Amino acid sequence: MEEQKSSSNKKIITGVLIALLVALSVYTFKQNSDFKASEEFLKQEKEQILGNLTSMEEKYDVAIAKNSSLSDELTTERDKIVAFKDSVKNLKNTNWSLVRRYRKKVKELEESNERLFFMNDSLTIVNNLLVVEKDSITGELVAQTSFNDTLIAQNLDLSKKVEIGGALNVSTVNATAMRLKSNNKYEATNKAQKTQAIRVNFRLEQNEIATPGDKEAYIVIQNPSGTVISEKGTFTLKNGDEVPYTDQTVATYNNADLDVVMFVENITQKFVKGNYSVKVYVEGKLVGVSKLELKDAFLGL
Repeated sequence: MEEQKSSSNKKIITGVLIALLVALSVYTFKQNSDFKASEEFLKQEKEQILGNLTSMEEKYDVAIAKNSSLSDELTTERDKIVAFKDSVKNLKNTNWSLVRRYRKKVKELEESNERLFFMNDSLTIVNNLLVVEKDSITGELVAQTSFNDTLIAQNLDLSKKVEIGGALNVSTVNATAMRLKSNNKYEATNKAQKTQAIRVNFRLEQNEIATPGDKEAYIVIQNPSGTVISEKGTFTLKNGDEVPYTDQTVATYNNADLDVVMFVENITQKFVKGNYSVKVYVEGKLVGVSKLELKDAFLGL
C-alpha cells in the first residue's frame, strides 16, 4: 500500500516538473521573440532616421548648386547633417533613449531646413520678379526714365535685404600655427613640435539689417583625435547643447565688415602631426570651419 502511494506521489511530482519546464520554455521563447521584435523595430527606426537625413542632405546639395547668396550658410547646415548622419551610421547599439534623442535632432534640422529653403526660394522669386520688372521698365525707358530709375533702386534694395537676411555671416576662417622666437616675437610655422600658439582670424560680414551690438564669438580647436585643446570652459548653442571651447571674445558689431583676431597661447598640450579642426561660433551658432595641418620637423623640413 505504501509503495503504491509513493509511486503515485512520484508521478504527480514528475507531472508538475514537466508542466513547469513546458511553461518555462514557452516564457523563454516569448521573451526571445519580443526581444528580437524590439531589436528589429529599433533597427528600422535607425534606418528611417538615416533616410530622413539623406533626403535632407540631397535637398541641400540641390539648393547649394543654385549658387545663391545663401550658399555658405546652406553648406554649413549641410555639413552638420553629414556629421550627424555619420554618428548615426557608426552607432552599434540602439535603444529607445537614443531613438528619441535622434528624432528630436532630426526635427530641429528639419525646422532649420524650412527656414533656409524658404529664404532661398524667396530670393529666387525676388530675382525672377526683378528680371521681369526690369524688362518691362526697359520697354518704357524713354517715357518714364525718372520713374523707372526710382523703381529699379527700390527693387534692388528690397532684393538685397531679402538676400542678406538678418543673420550674421563669417567669411573664410584662417588658422595659423605660431612659434615664439628668441626675441620674444611670434612667427608662423607648420611644424607640430615647434607650435606654441595658434592665431585665428575671420571677418564678420556687413549686414544692414542685423542687430548691432556686442557679439560673443567662440573658437573650438580640436587635435587630430578630436580633443579640444586648451579648453577654457563651455558655452551654450542655440539648441541648448553645451560645447567646450578653446577661446572666447566679444566683438562690437555695427553692421559693417569687422575683422576679428583671436590668439591662443600658453597651450600646455603637445602638438602632434595631423589635421586640426578649427570652428567659429557667433551667438551660439556655427558660422565657419577651417583646418590647420601640422607636420613633423624631421630632417629640417
